[in-house]
Amino acid sequence: MISFHFDRSDPLNWLILALVAILVIVQVWLTVRNESLTAQRKTVRLVLNVLLSLILLGYVLQPTWTRSTNSTHALLAGNEVPDTFRQKISDSLNLREVITPRTFNGDRFDSVTLVGQDFSPELLSRLSRQAVRWVPYHTPDQVQAIHWKGIVQKGEMQQVSGTIQSAKKQRIKLMYARQTLDSVDVPEGLSPFTLQFPAFTLGRTETELVLNQTTLDTIRFFVRPMKPLAYQFILGTPDFESKTLADWLGKNGNSVQITATLSKDVSNRLTINRASAKPDVIITDPSNAANAVVKRAVADGKAVLFINLTNPEADCRLINQALGSRLQVRKVSNEPLLPVVDGLNALPYALSPVPIQTDIPGYPVAIQQTTGKIGVSLLNETFPLKLSGDSLAYNRVWSAILARLQPSSINSAEIDAPVFAGVRAEIRVNNLPKRPPTARLSNDTVALTYSPINALSAEGRFVESRTGWFPILDSLATYVDGNSFPTIAKSQLVRAYTEAHATDQTGRIIAAWQTENRLPNWAWLLLFVACLTSLWVEPKLGS
Repeated sequence: MISFHFDRSDPLNWLILALVAILVIVQVWLTVRNESLTAQRKTVRLVLNVLLSLILLGYVLQPTWTRSTNSTHALLAGNEVPDTFRQKISDSLNLREVITPRTFNGDRFDSVTLVGQDFSPELLSRLSRQAVRWVPYHTPDQVQAIHWKGIVQKGEMQQVSGTIQSAKKQRIKLMYARQTLDSVDVPEGLSPFTLQFPAFTLGRTETELVLNQTTLDTIRFFVRPMKPLAYQFILGTPDFESKTLADWLGKNGNSVQITATLSKDVSNRLTINRASAKPDVIITDPSNAANAVVKRAVADGKAVLFINLTNPEADCRLINQALGSRLQVRKVSNEPLLPVVDGLNALPYALSPVPIQTDIPGYPVAIQQTTGKIGVSLLNETFPLKLSGDSLAYNRVWSAILARLQPSSINSAEIDAPVFAGVRAEIRVNNLPKRPPTARLSNDTVALTYSPINALSAEGRFVESRTGWFPILDSLATYVDGNSFPTIAKSQLVRAYTEAHATDQTGRIIAAWQTENRLPNWAWLLLFVACLTSLWVEPKLGS
């Protein structure tokens, strides 16, 4: 159907129509009155003049026509997507039309496949009428996904895991003050990676994620201090391992009580700092598993760590019988000792996994949760690290082990990082004795939803538009990224939009779309030039 865009209320349009009509009449009259022209030339000239008038009339009236088409699907590619990848996706989906954010017209399509991540929120908001699918594009040597703990306790193992599109086999590592905390080789292509290290700082901490010699970005997290605890050593005989560990605990602000049996009915007691009446953690050897103090501590929900094992199979059976644990070991080598890390050696055994058991990453140490916490270390000796001057390695080992023996902290919070500005994030709060309805985040509050299973645990969701460090629960903090990991930030934004617009296409009725078409201005210009040229050439051909 053809229609015209003619404004009848505009006098100028009527004037133009009148001039066109006069032009047609004058041209026809002059051509007919010209006696020097043959009948054939008069016909040609009349046709050309009428055609020119019709072109002028068409340009003024601007005729348009509509065309009914079935629903259409287009591929919308981000600016960062190369042509080869764009064409590959287009061919695989059998899509004839590929558009860019600059040329996108939402009225023409009822479904869109997004390729890449570089889409502005304004563009995504224009996709509310379309069904949306998303195909991410992995930029070479860029992190595509990453995750770490936004808040950790000192000594707790911080784990950074993600995926990277590597252009070749190379090494990715975490660095702090030019020191490598952990590293791993990634092969060519899209590859997952996991880096981990025990948190050894306090407060706001920044580490760098480095690929070969190129810094990819900064990993920011908050380290909360370990609460000073009361430790009690129950020893058969004094030894360097226990004495060195007790001194280290005392220097870190903990109260320590050492009880050693020198002979029958003769014992020695040494106190470092001021010890409380009841210990929070007992450190002993398997021969004291049936000790009344040890059994009472487990029954009260406290933690017990067994060190100085000599025969792990027999020692674990003894501990299981006395405390009801389910420790299991298996021999993995005939060597007397096996190297671990940081110059450490361990007994040639491995702890078998059990559902109630938590292994310390990187070390042959496991913690089982029964009424209390029961830990077993297969490490041979750690005090040589201290004697050799490698205090950092010694701190790293024992901070990682003892962090798992800590009792639950009051008002502890967990946040999955990275947290991006403008993207919804989640906070989990544990051990809330007063059950507040909200948690404080900077100057705002977050509504908490309590778990039906654990009445002291809750979670809340928030969106922060500002960037930087923000306090949480008075003593903690989290970092909101604005410019870090731009690819991941854009991916999260696109993922949020696609999930919001995801619809089930099964059984959907395909609607008819009406598209309006008109002749472009360049076509009108071409017609004018062609017609005027013909009128100019025609007299010369007849002369």
